[in-house]
Amino acid sequence: MKQGDLILATDSERLLGLGYASVMRPGELDSERLSETSALIVDANVGEDEQSRLAALCAAAGIPIMVLPNAEEIIKTRDGKVETAFLKFMRHFHKLAHSTQLAPENYDKMELQTLVDIITTTNSLLKPREVMDSVMTQINGLIACEAWSVLIIDDNDNRSLTFAAAMGPNKDALFSIRIPVGEGIAGWVAEHSQPLIVNDVSKDPRFFGQVDKQFTTHNILCAPLISRGRTIGVIEMINRKDSDGFSEADLELVEVLVNPAAVAIENAFLFQRTEILTIQDDLTKLYNSRYLNKCLDFELQRAKRLKQPVSVLFIDLDGFKAINDRYGHLQGSRSLIDIGHIIKEAARETDIVGRYGGDEFMLILPATDPEGAHQVGERIRKHVAGYRLHEMRMTASIGIAAFPEHGNDKNGLVRLADKAMYWVKDHGKNGIAIADQVETA
Repeated sequence: MKQGDLILATDSERLLGLGYASVMRPGELDSERLSETSALIVDANVGEDEQSRLAALCAAAGIPIMVLPNAEEIIKTRDGKVETAFLKFMRHFHKLAHSTQLAPENYDKMELQTLVDIITTTNSLLKPREVMDSVMTQINGLIACEAWSVLIIDDNDNRSLTFAAAMGPNKDALFSIRIPVGEGIAGWVAEHSQPLIVNDVSKDPRFFGQVDKQFTTHNILCAPLISRGRTIGVIEMINRKDSDGFSEADLELVEVLVNPAAVAIENAFLFQRTEILTIQDDLTKLYNSRYLNKCLDFELQRAKRLKQPVSVLFIDLDGFKAINDRYGHLQGSRSLIDIGHIIKEAARETDIVGRYGGDEFMLILPATDPEGAHQVGERIRKHVAGYRLHEMRMTASIGIAAFPEHGNDKNGLVRLADKAMYWVKDHGKNGIAIADQVETA
């Protein structure tokens, strides 16, 4: 982290009137001034446009930034240094009276350092799980508990929470559980966007006991993850260690620490979605042709190194044009989505499935020879043949080419699989052909 005092950006005339060099109007801050500071605190009363401008400047300079609510009430100091005031603010939020290992001033430093670590570390991570694990591990270092979890609101329906990260006994079982927004402690916090402490869950009717398997919950601290004014999920801390329960000071500290974390988590999800869009077909949500080509390059190199086979299946749908002509392109698109799902379900977990373009699909089958590829192709052919749209049906013409039998380069294998597929279409459709069979036919 850069050396230098913290800067507080505020429009508060009272704070500005104190005459401290580290309390400034947002408009006075530029990249040069920010380069001299260790971190920027922005009063929540600063306008959204200015907050966005400052956030962009800090991101470019690698400087941690945090929005501070109620700055006037929190910062009441006459020593001329915002950093000291902020340390007092952190100490006010979190009084660890149960421990005597550290002096109060060292708690202050721990808490501020944890905040700065959360901001700097999470802004450098791009994977949501890594961001969440980092944030919660650091918070757990200050507020020790037996277990914690991060639940994210499902973007598809906005009405359910899924476990995105967790620590504690039986954590792996949590990832298959969905909690409706409004149900349980987490659901209530997500619905109301308000934090909550429940120090005896047996007396709270909101407690959702379904997740308690091989683990007993006694008390919970739950806080919303709010990014850009929108609740994206919640964090839960379960069973406070060395204490009878969570305190208001615990809750207030958590709220401060998850403030920058929520933005970092949302940013990581946005980056992940953007990354997915570069490899995913917009319609079927299978892999796109660009990613298929990259995968085939990789699988061929691995097959050569390990002296294993790899096969390519090229699939073209028979009868798709008739459905398009009869029912229109909208229904045609829906049928492609259905067929994509059918092909994906018929393939194996290790197979790489994608839409090559139009009504053509392609599969890459690692460690699979032509005979094994034919078995996969036959299963796909049968499943596609069972598809019906009213009185109309589609079938699949499938071509197969494999390394090393039919070639050792990507373009050659794709060309041979495509040629075998067209041979099937020219010889009755709804069938499978392997490249060497076509060459000798």
